[in-house]
Amino acid sequence: MNAASSASSRTLYAIFMNRILTLIVAVFMSLTNYGQDKNVDRTISFQDSILLRNFWTDLTSAINTNDKNRLAALCEFPFYCRPCIDDTTLKNNDHVTIKVTKQLFYQSQYKEFFDKPVRDEVEKHKSFDKYFFHPSFNDKNKRNGFMFSYTIVAPSKTWEGLQGFIYLRKVKGQYKITGIDTVP
Repeated sequence: MNAASSASSRTLYAIFMNRILTLIVAVFMSLTNYGQDKNVDRTISFQDSILLRNFWTDLTSAINTNDKNRLAALCEFPFYCRPCIDDTTLKNNDHVTIKVTKQLFYQSQYKEFFDKPVRDEVEKHKSFDKYFFHPSFNDKNKRNGFMFSYTIVAPSKTWEGLQGFIYLRKVKGQYKITGIDTVP
């Protein structure tokens, strides 16, 4: 009788723990769903599509011809660049991000766009595709431009890789590069 009541209490305990675990998972799932903003507008207007197409055409042409003057015309200076920290020629490098001025761009930072990762992404997307661009948002979830990504280091079995993001914002009726960031 004692063994039977012990087995019964273990069964009740298992049922109780199963229900608690189900309740915890349900609460986390509802919090996750609640945390996703469903009102974020991710569409690209027809006008933005045309401006992004013009930007992409100019960017691919500048990169394919190694034209740093045309590339500079696509940038809004100064802008911050995370992958630029790898430049060993820089005197001021805090190893977090680099503030790229027009002068610094012409000295060395234009090379970031002519390096293999960006060049490969341009080659991969020869023709314009508006779905390549993703809206970017500020801290208040307001759209403040677009971004596109490129692979700096492909994922491997031992590392998740390194992804670059080039941010664009509309300046005087044209999209300009306003920053470059990396993840992770």
